[in-house]
Amino acid sequence: MNFFQAQDNARKNTFRLVLLFSLAVIGLILLTNLFLLIAYVFATTNQLVFSPQALYHYYTWKEFTLVSAGVCLFVLGGSLYKIQALSGGGPAIAQMLGGQLIPHSTRDRQQRQLLNVVEEMAIAAGMPIPQVYLLNETSINAFAAGMTPSNAVIGITQGALQRLDRDELQGVIAHEFSHIANGDMRINIRLMGILHGILLIGLMGYFLFRSLRFTGRSRNSKGMGGIAAIAAIGMGLMIIGYAGSFFGQWIKAVVSRQREYLADSSAVQFTRNKDGIADALKKIGGTANVGSYLDSRSAPQYSHAYFANGVSSFWQSLLSTHPPLDERIKRIEPAWDGKFLASEARPDRDIDAAEAPQRDFSKVAVTAAILTSVEQAISQVGTLNEQNIEYVRQLIVALPGALREASQDPYSARALIYAVLVGLQKDRKAAQAVLENLVDPDLSALTLTLLPQLITMEARFRLPLLELSASALRELSPNQFVQFKTVVEHIIASDQSVNLREWVIQRFLLQQLDEFFGFRKPIRAKHASLEVVRNDVGVILSLIAHIEHKDGDAATAAFNSGAQEAGLAPLEMLAGSAFKLSMLDRALDNLMLLRPLVKPRLLRACVAVIFYDGKSTTAGIELVRTISTCLDCPMPPLQPGEPD
Repeated sequence: MNFFQAQDNARKNTFRLVLLFSLAVIGLILLTNLFLLIAYVFATTNQLVFSPQALYHYYTWKEFTLVSAGVCLFVLGGSLYKIQALSGGGPAIAQMLGGQLIPHSTRDRQQRQLLNVVEEMAIAAGMPIPQVYLLNETSINAFAAGMTPSNAVIGITQGALQRLDRDELQGVIAHEFSHIANGDMRINIRLMGILHGILLIGLMGYFLFRSLRFTGRSRNSKGMGGIAAIAAIGMGLMIIGYAGSFFGQWIKAVVSRQREYLADSSAVQFTRNKDGIADALKKIGGTANVGSYLDSRSAPQYSHAYFANGVSSFWQSLLSTHPPLDERIKRIEPAWDGKFLASEARPDRDIDAAEAPQRDFSKVAVTAAILTSVEQAISQVGTLNEQNIEYVRQLIVALPGALREASQDPYSARALIYAVLVGLQKDRKAAQAVLENLVDPDLSALTLTLLPQLITMEARFRLPLLELSASALRELSPNQFVQFKTVVEHIIASDQSVNLREWVIQRFLLQQLDEFFGFRKPIRAKHASLEVVRNDVGVILSLIAHIEHKDGDAATAAFNSGAQEAGLAPLEMLAGSAFKLSMLDRALDNLMLLRPLVKPRLLRACVAVIFYDGKSTTAGIELVRTISTCLDCPMPPLQPGEPD
C-alpha cells in the first residue's frame, strides 16, 4: 500500500469508526431503556416484571424516545468533551500518561541516542521531528500520538530505553513512524473520545450507586421504595457500563489489530533490518516480570495505540487490541524458533560509540536518492529507506559543531533561524538593526556569531538544519513562539521585499510550528478534483517553472508539461513579474484541502516541471519538498540530478 492509499484509508476508517460507534450507542440505548423500564416498574409495583405486555403498559414510545435522546446527548457530549480535551495533540496524551519531555539539550547518553534515532528517521522521511516523551515505566513499550504530523510526539518507556540497543530502538521508532505516516494517530484520538462517551454511562451508575451512602435513613415504605429504585438504576447503569466496556474493547480490536501488522512490516521495510523490531518483540516476551504493561492509571484509555499490549484486561484474550507476540514475530521471521530473549539494562558504556564520530564538514560518504524521474520522486513520499537514514545520519554528523549545537536548544535555535534570514537579506545592516531592536543583546550577539558559518554553508544542509531547529523550537512557550514569529516576519520585511528562499523558510518552518502551538487548525480535505483548484495549481506550477528554468521558452514548455501531467492542459502560465507571496500562500492553503488520492497528481505535475530537461536543482527540490510538506505528504531528501 502506498502513502496516499494509506491516507485515504485513514479517512475511510473515520466513517467506519462512526458506524461502529453508532452500533455501540444503539446497544446502549436498548440496554438503558430496558433497565430504566424494569427499575420504574419495580419502584411503582414493588415487583420485578419481565412480561413485554405488562411492561408496555408502563412504558410508551414517548418515554423510549426521551430516554434514547438523553443517552445520545450524554454519550455524544462526553465524546466531544474528551476530543476537545485532547485537541492539544500528542503532548496532551503524553502528559496524561505521565510522560516527561526529553529536552533536545539533554546530556544523558541513552536519551541522546534515542533523540538521534528519532531525528534521523524523521528527516529521512521528510516528516517534522516529533517531540519525545519518557515514561517512568520499567516495561518495554512506546506509542505515537497527535492530531497531525506537526504536533505528533513519540513516547517511550524507561524500560525500552534501558533494555533495547540502537537497532531495536530504531525498529520500534520505525513502527511508530508508520502510524504517523498512515494517519493512524487522529483515529486513535477520536477513538479515545468515542470510548469516553460510551463509558460515561457506567461511571454515572457508579456514582449514583455510591450516593446511596449519603441518603437519609428513612425507613418508611415509600422511602425504601425510592432508595431501592435508585439502587436498581445505579446497578443497572453499572451493568450497562460493563457492556460499554465490551463495546469499547470490540471497537478497539476491530480498528487496531491489522494496523499493528502493517506497522511491523513497514518498520522492516523502512530500516531493511528485520532483526531490530523482531528482537524488541522477543525482549518483551522474554521479560515476564516486566513485559509491556504500563502502571499509569490513564494507560487503558490509549491501550489501542501502544507498540505492544500496555494493559491487561478481562477481554484480553477475546478482544485484544494487539496480535499475540508470537504471531507478530513469526510474520517478521517465519523461521523463528519460538525462544524469547532475556534483556538486561544497558550501562552507558554500551551506547554506540558511533554516536559522536569525528566531524567532517566537507564530506558525506553516503548520498540520498538522486532525482531521476517523476515516478521515482512520488514513490518516495511517505516512505523511509536505509540509504536515506544513513545519509541523514552522516549529514547531521557533518554539520559544523556550533550549528548542530545551536539547533538543539530552543534559545539558540532562534538565533540560528534569525541568522539564516539575516544572511538572505539584501541589506544585512538593516536586518541586524531590526534584530537588535526586537531581541535581547545576548541573542542578537549569538545570531551574529552564527551568521558567517551559515552564509558559507552548502545548500544541502539548509533544510535538515531547519528541521532540527524546528524540533527544538517546539519547547518554546506559546508567548515565546509568538515573539519569535514576529521577529522572523520583521527580519524578512527589513529590505522591503520577500524573495522565494525566504518564503520557503517561512512556510516550511512556521506552518508546522503554527500547527503545533494551535494557531493553525488541522485541515479537512474536501476537494476531490484538481479542476476545483485549477488556478491555484497554475500559480504553483508557474512558480516552479520560473525558478527551475531560466530560459523563457524552456520555462513555458516545462509548465505545459506539468499542466499535462495534472490533467489540466491547457492552463494559463503566470509571468514572473506577476508573483506575490500572498498569492502563493493562498494557493497553497487551497491545495491543502485536496483529498489524499488527488495529491499525487499535483506532486507529479510539480516534479514534471522540474524534470522537464532531465535536470534538477537544490532550489527546485527545496520548493517541491516545502509544497509536499505543507500538503502533509512527507518527501524524503532528494539530491539534484545535476550540480547547482
